[in-house]
Amino acid sequence: MQQHVRAELIGGPEDGRSFIIPAVDADLPMGEFAFPSPRDGDAPCSPYACYNRRDQRADGVWRYQYAGEHSVTP
Repeated sequence: MQQHVRAELIGGPEDGRSFIIPAVDADLPMGEFAFPSPRDGDAPCSPYACYNRRDQRADGVWRYQYAGEHSVTP
């Protein structure tokens, strides 16, 4: 059974963004994810802002810490 959890981003270009993500393994959401950099749009080899799961707030919201940018080549 798939569940969903609330998540919040800390630091980086997406700081303060919050949303709902799926949690399928032992009520844990994914450990990391990335967003395309808003400054480069659809450029080839655009940097992606990467976030790693950090901890869970007392109210149940999972926090993800900015882990830098990584280039992704098509």
